[in-house]
Amino acid sequence: MKKQFLLILLSPLILTAGWPPFYTGFLLLVGFVPLLLLEQETQKWFGLKVYFSLLLWNIGTTWWVWFASPEGCIAMLLANSGLMLLPFVFYRRVKKYFGMETGLMAWIISWLSMEYLHLNWEIAYPWLNLGNGLAALPQTIQWYEYTGTLGGTLWILVSNALVFKLYLNPNKKNRWMVASVVIVPVIISLVILFTYPADNKGASYKVVVVQPNIDPYQKFETEDPKTEVNYFSKMAEKQLDSSTEFVLFPETGMTENCEQQYINSSLTYTLLKEWLKKYPNLTLISGSNTYRFFDSNNRTSTARRHYSGKYYDVYNSSVVMNQEGVNDIYRKSKLVPGVEKMPYTKVFSFLENYAIDLGGISGSLGEDTVARVFYSNHKIGAAPLICYETIFGEYVSEFVKNGANVIFILTNDGWWGDTPGYKHHKLYARLRAIENRRDVVRCTNTGTSCVIDKKGTISGETAWWHPATMTYTIHPSSTLTFYTQHGDYLGKMAAWLFGIVFIMSIAGKSISRKIYS
Repeated sequence: MKKQFLLILLSPLILTAGWPPFYTGFLLLVGFVPLLLLEQETQKWFGLKVYFSLLLWNIGTTWWVWFASPEGCIAMLLANSGLMLLPFVFYRRVKKYFGMETGLMAWIISWLSMEYLHLNWEIAYPWLNLGNGLAALPQTIQWYEYTGTLGGTLWILVSNALVFKLYLNPNKKNRWMVASVVIVPVIISLVILFTYPADNKGASYKVVVVQPNIDPYQKFETEDPKTEVNYFSKMAEKQLDSSTEFVLFPETGMTENCEQQYINSSLTYTLLKEWLKKYPNLTLISGSNTYRFFDSNNRTSTARRHYSGKYYDVYNSSVVMNQEGVNDIYRKSKLVPGVEKMPYTKVFSFLENYAIDLGGISGSLGEDTVARVFYSNHKIGAAPLICYETIFGEYVSEFVKNGANVIFILTNDGWWGDTPGYKHHKLYARLRAIENRRDVVRCTNTGTSCVIDKKGTISGETAWWHPATMTYTIHPSSTLTFYTQHGDYLGKMAAWLFGIVFIMSIAGKSISRKIYS
């Protein structure tokens, strides 16, 4: 029993120690071995023991969500740990009927399927997808341009399975297999890293980023349009010149609620148009709050009823504008479950009453249906990502396929305080840079603004909780990587294989009953 207790504690200790922002991602390659050993040792309460271990890991890496929402944090920790348990239960079942080798394969396939589900369903929470855990070690994962983060997950799972087999049978063959699986991907990554062409031959453009550092819990209560526009414009002018291509304001930088159809008549954007006349070649991209009316025949599942009898959707948006005004609007599509969107409200409409309010407008928001690309005067295409969308690799690649030459991330990372949360978010952005080979510029309100090059190198970082204005240089690209073109194909393949193995496991149980009946 003492050995089982140590195994239960050892796995979350290793996994937590190997997670960003620590530069110890190699620990993830062995982090699940204690739980696989626990399965060997356990006859009773296996699921409960593994669940407790996974819960400790979830707490160790994402405890900081508590500062945004204690209730949401508890629900997230309990639910995500339960979802992570399922691949271990599946492993135990398949192993029982088909042996350990097939069981380990089933574990890998089912875990990949679980992560793919987390990227695509309405309770999407891929924050702890294993491939994200290598974000602090970009030198080792340059091959993400071919596999995406699910390739990193596959590497971690296969390594754990082989180390587990080596522990049980430390023969020469198993030692060589472990060494090959651990070392070869690193060598491939280093070769890609050192042979990737430099950016100094192509055209470059300046991007000015405004980090206003306004308390996210108070900004919707204290700002008026005139004060807001004046503050942002004065900050931007510290760095602006005639050669600047873009200026970025963060998520919900402009807090006035504007009806989309008449946005250029609103006070905020009238003031911004006047200011931009001083910079005729400048393109502004800013976070914004917008809404849109429609009649009852066209309403969406997230629509709210207006006192006039009409329906309207509220959006967390980004807008692109110049001296002529706003010329396009993108509505955030990957919404935070429980905060910006209550899952499956068509079925569970009562859930809307439990939406978490983090300031501003609470309840389910509307979504865009297109990965819209914003263009500057020089036709530089930009992906205007908003906050949580950073962690959805395949979705980001849709912007790149639609013409984005650079990736901009507008975010507000102050909800969690000075914790690992905003550091995770920053590091995950470099995964999008590597996957798509695009420069990434982060514009934050209270987190860390920075620029990330195509190899995932971060530079020009701003300090936490300090106002700042920065100028970054970007080098647009138009090439499409294998991952950009094919997305999360590993997840799709795993989901199909999971279906086959699941049917096999049911058949195995039926065959076993016939044999022993």
